Amino acid sequence: MASPPKKTPFIERREREFLYLEEVDALTAATEQTRNPIRNQALALLMFGQGLQPVELCWLLWRDLNFAENIIRVARNRTQPNRYQVQAVVNLQPLCPVEVNILQQLQARRTTEWLFVSERQKRLSARLLHHQIQQAGEIAQLPFPVHPYMLRRTGLYYRAALLLASTRISLRQCCLLWNWYRANVAFSVKEKQEYLAISSMQKSAFLIALERMKAFTGIKLYENVIDYLLGAFLLFPRLEAVPHDYWLAPVQWY
Repeated sequence: MASPPKKTPFIERREREFLYLEEVDALTAATEQTRNPIRNQALALLMFGQGLQPVELCWLLWRDLNFAENIIRVARNRTQPNRYQVQAVVNLQPLCPVEVNILQQLQARRTTEWLFVSERQKRLSARLLHHQIQQAGEIAQLPFPVHPYMLRRTGLYYRAALLLASTRISLRQCCLLWNWYRANVAFSVKEKQEYLAISSMQKSAFLIALERMKAFTGIKLYENVIDYLLGAFLLFPRLEAVPHDYWLAPVQWY
């Protein structure tokens, strides 16, 4: 009996696990050519704009939306379907105007309590979500297969970049600060001098950014949160170049 095929490592399928902003634009535009354009565009926008995991997105209900205040309630928890147990992090996250507009269009077609549904009017599954995002990537002719976590990761990189952009902090300084405050790494004399050269404003901005990203994502371990701060430099090697007027810029963030 033949063995099942081995899974192709990510590094062999794509060169990176995030998208540049122009690729987010292309993928979002490509959803308009899919069978359910309004739903699929809303999926892409919320994955990026609200930094949602597939499980968080698929379990959203219409009662989680408040159009009077333009906010969405997100249960930051990977152990669905017990969405609001005590240990879950529940955020009230502002929606940007573009997100509000597409969600209002989707509401006009509402048929169930679920925010996102399949053509059979059932709650959208994570598998179907992956298929829709991959299909949009193919329509956009992106050079590699795309999956939902790439939109989430890019959105969180962008948020982290916005928090750090005004401080002129470097990737090297972020690594030093992480090693000093969290990793408890022994510094060489040169590294200690580099750390002491970091301004108090940059130190404060780094720690604030770390805490804000932890609270926003609901991630429990700082070791996982730091990946998004460092990822900001993958998206924008020069943080001062981050666009603050991007059409999907988060509301009330920086």
